[in-house]
Amino acid sequence: MQIGPWDAQIIDGGGFALDGGAMFGTVPKAVWGRLYPHDAENRILMTTNCLLLRGEVEGRRHVVLVDNGNGDKEDDGWRERFAMGPRGALERGLAAHGVQPGDVTLVILTHLHFDHAGGSTRLDAEGRPVPSFPNARHLVQLQDLQDARRPHLRVRASYLPANWEPLEAAGLLDTVEGTVELLPGITVRLAPGHIKGLQNVVVEGGGRKLVFFADLIPTARHIQPAWVMGYDLDVVTCVDERLKVLEEVSGTGTVCVFEHDPDIPAGTVDRDARGKYVVTPVGV
Repeated sequence: MQIGPWDAQIIDGGGFALDGGAMFGTVPKAVWGRLYPHDAENRILMTTNCLLLRGEVEGRRHVVLVDNGNGDKEDDGWRERFAMGPRGALERGLAAHGVQPGDVTLVILTHLHFDHAGGSTRLDAEGRPVPSFPNARHLVQLQDLQDARRPHLRVRASYLPANWEPLEAAGLLDTVEGTVELLPGITVRLAPGHIKGLQNVVVEGGGRKLVFFADLIPTARHIQPAWVMGYDLDVVTCVDERLKVLEEVSGTGTVCVFEHDPDIPAGTVDRDARGKYVVTPVGV
Protein backbone atom coordinates (compact mmCIF):
# COMPACT_ATOMS: atom_id res chain seq x y z
CA MET A 1 0.00 0.00 0.00
CA GLN A 2 1.35 3.40 -0.97
CA ILE A 3 0.78 6.23 1.51
CA GLY A 4 2.38 9.35 0.12
CA PRO A 5 6.11 8.59 -0.20
CA TRP A 6 5.81 5.51 2.00
CA ASP A 7 5.40 1.95 0.78
CA ALA A 8 3.64 0.20 3.68
CA GLN A 9 3.68 -3.56 4.26
CA ILE A 10 2.59 -5.64 7.23
CA ILE A 11 5.29 -8.10 8.30
CA ASP A 12 4.47 -11.17 10.38
CA GLY A 13 6.73 -11.10 13.42
CA GLY A 14 5.62 -14.52 14.65
CA GLY A 15 2.63 -16.10 16.34
CA PHE A 16 1.96 -16.81 20.00
CA ALA A 17 -0.96 -17.43 22.34
CA LEU A 18 -2.35 -15.82 25.48
CA ASP A 19 -5.21 -16.63 27.82
CA GLY A 20 -8.47 -15.54 26.23
CA GLY A 21 -9.95 -14.40 29.53
CA ALA A 22 -6.97 -12.12 30.16
CA MET A 23 -7.22 -10.73 26.64
CA PHE A 24 -10.91 -9.85 27.01
CA GLY A 25 -11.02 -8.78 30.65
CA THR A 26 -14.58 -8.56 31.96
CA VAL A 27 -16.17 -9.62 28.66
CA PRO A 28 -17.80 -13.01 29.38
CA LYS A 29 -16.32 -16.03 27.68
CA ALA A 30 -19.79 -16.84 26.35
CA VAL A 31 -19.48 -13.64 24.32
CA TRP A 32 -15.82 -13.48 23.24
CA GLY A 33 -15.69 -17.24 22.69
CA ARG A 34 -18.14 -16.90 19.80
CA LEU A 35 -15.76 -14.49 18.06
CA TYR A 36 -12.37 -15.94 18.90
CA PRO A 37 -11.56 -19.70 18.96
CA HIS A 38 -9.59 -20.97 21.96
CA ASP A 39 -7.68 -24.13 22.78
CA ALA A 40 -8.09 -26.58 25.65
CA GLU A 41 -6.02 -24.29 27.89
CA ASN A 42 -8.26 -21.29 27.09
CA ARG A 43 -5.54 -19.69 24.98
CA ILE A 44 -6.28 -17.73 21.82
CA LEU A 45 -3.96 -17.61 18.84
CA MET A 46 -2.39 -14.21 18.24
CA THR A 47 0.39 -12.80 16.12
CA THR A 48 2.70 -9.80 15.93
CA ASN A 49 1.82 -7.72 12.88
CA CYS A 50 4.75 -5.36 12.47
CA LEU A 51 4.76 -2.53 9.94
CA LEU A 52 7.46 -1.95 7.34
CA LEU A 53 7.65 1.52 5.78
CA ARG A 54 10.05 2.31 2.95
CA GLY A 55 10.47 5.57 1.14
CA GLU A 56 12.73 8.38 0.03
CA VAL A 57 12.18 11.71 1.77
CA GLU A 58 14.42 14.72 2.18
CA GLY A 59 16.93 13.16 -0.20
CA ARG A 60 17.45 10.01 1.85
CA ARG A 61 16.21 6.45 1.63
CA HIS A 62 14.51 5.31 4.84
CA VAL A 63 13.56 1.82 5.99
CA VAL A 64 11.30 2.05 9.04
CA LEU A 65 10.08 -0.86 11.16
CA VAL A 66 7.25 -0.42 13.65
CA ASP A 67 7.64 -2.97 16.47
CA ASN A 68 9.45 -6.28 16.00
CA GLY A 69 7.57 -9.01 17.84
CA ASN A 70 8.78 -11.47 20.46
CA GLY A 71 12.21 -12.10 19.01
CA ASP A 72 14.13 -15.35 19.28
CA LYS A 73 16.28 -14.97 22.42
CA GLU A 74 14.15 -16.81 24.94
CA ASP A 75 14.63 -20.51 25.68
CA ASP A 76 12.33 -23.31 24.56
CA GLY A 77 10.48 -23.40 27.88
CA TRP A 78 9.53 -19.75 27.57
CA ARG A 79 8.43 -20.23 23.98
CA GLU A 80 6.32 -23.26 24.86
CA ARG A 81 4.63 -21.30 27.63
CA PHE A 82 3.35 -18.82 25.08
CA ALA A 83 2.93 -21.33 22.24
CA MET A 84 5.27 -19.28 20.07
CA GLY A 85 5.75 -20.18 16.44
CA PRO A 86 9.04 -21.08 14.74
CA ARG A 87 12.05 -18.85 15.32
CA GLY A 88 13.14 -16.39 12.65
CA ALA A 89 9.68 -15.23 11.56
CA LEU A 90 10.54 -11.53 11.45
CA GLU A 91 13.77 -12.00 9.49
CA ARG A 92 11.94 -14.21 6.98
CA GLY A 93 9.18 -11.64 6.64
CA LEU A 94 11.63 -8.83 6.02
CA ALA A 95 13.68 -10.94 3.60
CA ALA A 96 10.53 -11.66 1.59
CA HIS A 97 10.46 -7.92 0.87
CA GLY A 98 14.17 -7.72 0.13
CA VAL A 99 15.09 -6.19 3.49
CA GLN A 100 17.98 -7.33 5.67
CA PRO A 101 18.38 -6.28 9.34
CA GLY A 102 21.26 -3.99 8.43
CA ASP A 103 19.03 -2.09 5.98
CA VAL A 104 16.65 -0.82 8.68
CA THR A 105 17.27 2.84 9.53
CA LEU A 106 14.58 3.46 12.17
CA VAL A 107 12.73 1.18 14.59
CA ILE A 108 9.66 2.71 16.22
CA LEU A 109 8.73 0.84 19.39
CA THR A 110 5.14 1.40 20.47
CA HIS A 111 6.30 0.26 23.90
CA LEU A 112 8.89 -2.03 25.46
CA HIS A 113 6.76 -5.06 26.37
CA PHE A 114 8.43 -8.24 25.18
CA ASP A 115 5.88 -9.03 22.47
CA HIS A 116 6.55 -5.67 20.82
CA ALA A 117 10.25 -5.08 21.44
CA GLY A 118 11.65 -8.60 21.84
CA GLY A 119 13.05 -8.63 18.32
CA SER A 120 15.12 -5.49 18.99
CA THR A 121 17.97 -7.68 20.19
CA ARG A 122 19.35 -11.11 19.37
CA LEU A 123 21.93 -13.42 20.92
CA ASP A 124 25.45 -13.29 19.50
CA ALA A 125 27.78 -16.30 19.18
CA GLU A 126 28.61 -16.04 22.88
CA GLY A 127 24.98 -15.87 23.97
CA ARG A 128 24.98 -12.14 24.73
CA PRO A 129 22.05 -9.91 23.66
CA VAL A 130 23.11 -7.42 20.97
CA PRO A 131 21.11 -5.09 18.68
CA SER A 132 19.30 -6.89 15.86
CA PHE A 133 19.23 -3.73 13.71
CA PRO A 134 22.71 -2.27 14.21
CA ASN A 135 22.25 0.64 11.81
CA ALA A 136 18.88 1.77 13.14
CA ARG A 137 17.88 4.47 15.54
CA HIS A 138 15.32 3.02 17.98
CA LEU A 139 12.63 5.27 19.34
CA VAL A 140 10.25 4.96 22.30
CA GLN A 141 8.27 7.34 24.50
CA LEU A 142 10.30 8.63 27.46
CA GLN A 143 7.45 7.69 29.80
CA ASP A 144 7.65 4.06 28.75
CA LEU A 145 11.42 3.85 29.09
CA GLN A 146 11.17 5.29 32.59
CA ASP A 147 8.46 2.76 33.47
CA ALA A 148 10.53 -0.08 31.99
CA ARG A 149 13.49 0.87 34.15
CA ARG A 150 11.34 0.93 37.29
CA PRO A 151 8.39 -1.29 36.40
CA HIS A 152 5.30 -1.56 38.53
CA LEU A 153 4.74 -5.04 39.94
CA ARG A 154 1.65 -5.34 37.76
CA VAL A 155 3.68 -5.24 34.51
CA ARG A 156 7.19 -6.22 35.61
CA ALA A 157 7.10 -9.54 33.76
CA SER A 158 6.47 -7.78 30.44
CA TYR A 159 9.56 -5.56 30.61
CA LEU A 160 12.71 -7.57 29.90
CA PRO A 161 15.92 -5.48 30.14
CA ALA A 162 17.66 -7.61 27.50
CA ASN A 163 15.29 -6.08 24.96
CA TRP A 164 16.46 -2.49 25.40
CA GLU A 165 19.61 -2.27 27.55
CA PRO A 166 21.87 -3.39 24.66
CA LEU A 167 20.33 -0.61 22.55
CA GLU A 168 21.20 1.94 25.21
CA ALA A 169 24.72 0.57 25.52
CA ALA A 170 25.20 0.90 21.76
CA GLY A 171 23.81 4.45 21.70
CA LEU A 172 20.88 3.37 19.51
CA LEU A 173 17.93 4.17 21.79
CA ASP A 174 16.25 7.58 21.66
CA THR A 175 13.14 8.92 23.37
CA VAL A 176 10.37 11.35 22.49
CA GLU A 177 7.63 12.95 24.54
CA GLY A 178 4.08 13.16 23.25
CA THR A 179 3.23 13.85 19.62
CA VAL A 180 6.24 14.11 17.30
CA GLU A 181 6.58 13.94 13.51
CA LEU A 182 9.64 11.72 13.08
CA LEU A 183 9.79 11.92 9.29
CA PRO A 184 7.48 13.66 6.80
CA GLY A 185 4.18 11.78 7.05
CA ILE A 186 5.17 9.57 10.03
CA THR A 187 4.00 10.75 13.46
CA VAL A 188 3.96 9.13 16.89
CA ARG A 189 1.52 10.13 19.63
CA LEU A 190 0.74 8.99 23.14
CA ALA A 191 -2.18 6.57 23.53
CA PRO A 192 -2.32 5.82 27.28
CA GLY A 193 -4.50 3.28 29.02
CA HIS A 194 -2.86 -0.05 28.35
CA ILE A 195 0.17 1.57 29.94
CA LYS A 196 1.09 5.22 30.45
CA GLY A 197 3.72 5.36 27.72
CA LEU A 198 2.05 3.50 24.85
CA GLN A 199 2.35 5.29 21.52
CA ASN A 200 0.42 4.90 18.28
CA VAL A 201 1.96 5.52 14.88
CA VAL A 202 0.16 7.56 12.21
CA VAL A 203 1.21 7.52 8.55
CA GLU A 204 -0.34 10.07 6.18
CA GLY A 205 0.19 11.14 2.59
CA GLY A 206 -1.34 11.18 -0.87
CA GLY A 207 -4.86 11.37 0.55
CA ARG A 208 -4.41 8.20 2.60
CA LYS A 209 -4.02 7.60 6.32
CA LEU A 210 -2.96 4.62 8.44
CA VAL A 211 -3.07 4.26 12.23
CA PHE A 212 -1.05 1.56 13.98
CA PHE A 213 -3.03 0.89 17.17
CA ALA A 214 -0.58 -1.41 18.97
CA ASP A 215 -2.16 -2.52 22.27
CA LEU A 216 -4.74 0.25 22.39
CA ILE A 217 -6.94 -2.00 20.20
CA PRO A 218 -4.93 -5.23 19.84
CA THR A 219 -7.29 -7.15 17.53
CA ALA A 220 -10.25 -6.33 15.33
CA ARG A 221 -12.37 -8.27 17.81
CA HIS A 222 -11.54 -5.65 20.46
CA ILE A 223 -13.13 -2.91 18.37
CA GLN A 224 -15.94 -2.19 20.86
CA PRO A 225 -14.53 0.52 23.17
CA ALA A 226 -15.42 -1.21 26.45
CA TRP A 227 -13.83 -4.52 25.46
CA VAL A 228 -10.56 -3.86 27.23
CA MET A 229 -7.94 -6.39 28.27
CA GLY A 230 -7.15 -7.67 31.72
CA TYR A 231 -3.62 -6.50 30.92
CA ASP A 232 -4.67 -2.83 30.60
CA LEU A 233 -3.43 -0.84 33.59
CA ASP A 234 -5.96 2.00 33.44
CA VAL A 235 -9.17 0.77 31.87
CA VAL A 236 -11.05 4.07 32.16
CA THR A 237 -8.30 5.94 30.32
CA CYS A 238 -8.08 3.08 27.82
CA VAL A 239 -11.80 3.30 27.01
CA ASP A 240 -11.62 7.09 26.69
CA GLU A 241 -8.61 6.86 24.37
CA ARG A 242 -10.35 4.23 22.26
CA LEU A 243 -13.45 6.38 21.94
CA LYS A 244 -11.31 9.29 20.79
CA VAL A 245 -9.41 7.37 18.14
CA LEU A 246 -12.46 5.49 16.89
CA GLU A 247 -14.28 8.77 16.42
CA GLU A 248 -11.26 9.96 14.44
CA VAL A 249 -11.09 7.00 12.05
CA SER A 250 -14.69 5.81 11.74
CA GLY A 251 -16.19 6.34 8.32
CA THR A 252 -13.04 7.98 6.93
CA GLY A 253 -11.41 5.05 5.11
CA THR A 254 -8.41 5.24 7.47
CA VAL A 255 -6.53 1.95 7.49
CA CYS A 256 -6.21 0.63 11.04
CA VAL A 257 -3.57 -1.97 11.89
CA PHE A 258 -4.48 -4.53 14.56
CA GLU A 259 -1.11 -5.72 15.76
CA HIS A 260 -2.15 -8.98 17.39
CA ASP A 261 -4.92 -10.18 15.05
CA PRO A 262 -3.88 -13.23 12.97
CA ASP A 263 -6.99 -13.06 10.79
CA ILE A 264 -7.60 -9.33 10.27
CA PRO A 265 -4.24 -7.56 10.35
CA ALA A 266 -5.77 -4.34 9.01
CA GLY A 267 -9.15 -2.84 8.20
CA THR A 268 -11.31 0.22 8.01
CA VAL A 269 -13.79 1.11 10.76
CA ASP A 270 -17.44 2.14 10.43
CA ARG A 271 -20.62 2.00 12.48
CA ASP A 272 -23.48 -0.35 11.73
CA ALA A 273 -27.20 0.43 11.95
CA ARG A 274 -27.12 -0.11 15.72
CA GLY A 275 -24.20 2.25 16.19
CA LYS A 276 -21.73 -0.57 16.88
CA TYR A 277 -18.25 -0.35 15.44
CA VAL A 278 -17.47 -2.82 12.65
CA VAL A 279 -14.24 -3.61 10.81
CA THR A 280 -13.89 -4.26 7.08
CA PRO A 281 -10.62 -6.08 6.32
CA VAL A 282 -8.20 -4.47 3.86
CA GLY A 283 -4.86 -5.62 2.53
CA VAL A 284 -1.63 -3.86 3.46
